[in-house]
Amino acid sequence: MKSILRILLATLIVLPGASLRSESLDKLIPQCTEIVKKMNGDDMINQDLLKAAKGVVIMNVTSFSIGIGGSGGDGILLARTKDGWSGPCEVTTSGGTIGIDFGGADNDYVILLMTDAAIGKWANKEDFGSSSASAVCGPKGGAAVDATMKDKEFYVYIWNKGAKLGANFGGFSVDIPAGPNADFYEKPMVSAKDIVNNDVKVPDSKKDMLTRLYGLLK
Repeated sequence: MKSILRILLATLIVLPGASLRSESLDKLIPQCTEIVKKMNGDDMINQDLLKAAKGVVIMNVTSFSIGIGGSGGDGILLARTKDGWSGPCEVTTSGGTIGIDFGGADNDYVILLMTDAAIGKWANKEDFGSSSASAVCGPKGGAAVDATMKDKEFYVYIWNKGAKLGANFGGFSVDIPAGPNADFYEKPMVSAKDIVNNDVKVPDSKKDMLTRLYGLLK
């Protein structure tokens, strides 16, 4: 019994600092398409902000905690270019908080990146502090948007599927997994910067799977 407890404790300590998984882009793109479709269907995302966004991150984040909390997720980053939306860049997140917090949550996120600097933060794998949630909740649906709102760095829309009544945003690190991006673009050294700048093109064999997603992000 003591051995089991030691294993459980070790797992709880390790999990917050580790990304949960890294899926292939072939699997992530349909999942992210369904996330946007669901949120649009529920009139969650403000379309004026979506049209003004310079980029978008779409992802699923799973949280878990028994005294020590943690989270990990994966999804895609896209940037709006002069030629339309860039190809997808896979991103993963990991992070955690310490506290008495029982339960878990499975959240879908659509994060509107309103500035080039915001895109750069994700592409350059910056850390997001726990205070990031202070001004990121996006107005719902057709709510009026004034000019100053488009100057914010990013807005977050969260679909909460878990037991928690709310969802935290912040206190996590971003990573760019090299393998899935290299496999998708068939280029071993492809970088996030190459992808969001549209310097690398989506292979012809992969374009059809992006058609629906691009349509939803117009």
